[in-house]
Amino acid sequence: MSASAWAQLLDRPPTVPPPGPADHLLVVAAHPGDETLGAGGLIASAAAAGADVTVVVATDGDTSNPAYGAQSADALTSLRRREVYAAVSALAPRAQVQLLGLPDGHLDQHADELVDALERVARNCTHVVSTWSGDRHPDYEACARSAAEVCQRTGARHWQFPIRVWAWAERDGGDLPAGQLRGVRLDHAAVQAKAAAIECHVSQHQPLAAGGAQEPILDAAMLEHFRRETEIFVVESAGEVVSRDYFEELYAREDDPWKLNERFYERRKRAAILAALTKPRFHRAFEPGCATGLLTADLATRCDEVVAWDIAGAAVERAAQRLGDLAHVEVGVGAIPDQWPGGRFDLIVLSEVGYYCADLDALAQRIEDSLDDDGVLVACHWRRSSLMQPHTAGAVHAAIGAGRHLVVSHVEDDFLLQLWTRTGISVAAAEGIVS
Repeated sequence: MSASAWAQLLDRPPTVPPPGPADHLLVVAAHPGDETLGAGGLIASAAAAGADVTVVVATDGDTSNPAYGAQSADALTSLRRREVYAAVSALAPRAQVQLLGLPDGHLDQHADELVDALERVARNCTHVVSTWSGDRHPDYEACARSAAEVCQRTGARHWQFPIRVWAWAERDGGDLPAGQLRGVRLDHAAVQAKAAAIECHVSQHQPLAAGGAQEPILDAAMLEHFRRETEIFVVESAGEVVSRDYFEELYAREDDPWKLNERFYERRKRAAILAALTKPRFHRAFEPGCATGLLTADLATRCDEVVAWDIAGAAVERAAQRLGDLAHVEVGVGAIPDQWPGGRFDLIVLSEVGYYCADLDALAQRIEDSLDDDGVLVACHWRRSSLMQPHTAGAVHAAIGAGRHLVVSHVEDDFLLQLWTRTGISVAAAEGIVS
């Protein structure tokens, strides 16, 4: 079916952000070229955002061109391996590539080897992206199963990319799980990088037999499906947006569900946020997700006015008790980004709240509309995987930091702390220590 025939369906899926800074993307391809066709734009976008990228190709695809002529299977293997390196280099020059050389067409018989290989590189991955299990190819199914097993062990998110489905499925036939489809929007640079990477896979879109008699594996009509500005993924469990009731129940069971007051980890993290601030004092700050107000109290020592919100009424009650003597602190209930306080701010602090927002574009726009031109944006988020969070720390920071200058970046295994301004001027430059 033509790419235009699919367009209406593929314009509908909700979008998800690509991996961002401090994330690690692992792409698992069954055959050379799968990584480019199904996830080339994602690879380019993630790399441009600062994510680490690893590409694992399970087989050499050495049985893909049965009419290869007099040239040997070894020559085809060598060609397809070179194509992978060239394509991934066009997408993400710093990406790591591993070619496993498992038997083409028989991955289901080597699942243990594939899982072992993936586990060696997936320990710190936030996203594992593989071929789709429903694409009617045994190697694709084997890759998807292995990737899913690794994700269960590591907590990484599992996305799957369809490839062959565009040729065999009917748009309205229910072959694709419409409710699980998600799109990643590609900017111009990612689209161009993917186009260049596709060109590297000559064995797939050019005839290789003597005299050019052999039809290419991918004809022009099929390639058109992979030139879209949105890549499509099947996401079975993306992490659901948790409701207000979830947080209310947490606070009903415990006064301090995250042990914010007890744990040295939390005290140290609050100190790190304060140390990252690039001005000694601010006029008006907004802190959504204030919980019981411990960070709010610290911010109040540096701000003329603080607006602190939380989605849970119980948390706001406790924060109000803690901060009741501070007349310049306003505490209230609010759910971002659908709700947002009025007025302008010269400081916005997002601590452990951004990844609960379903729509990161809306969150970024709220910040854009309310932060002063000389304002400071700070974000600090847990880096480790959690199915309670629809987005990773890296994805949140990539979305809200777009168009701003990164001034502070602190990365640990546990959390990511970053600060942005419009000017990008350092503290030393602002004080005239350097010019």
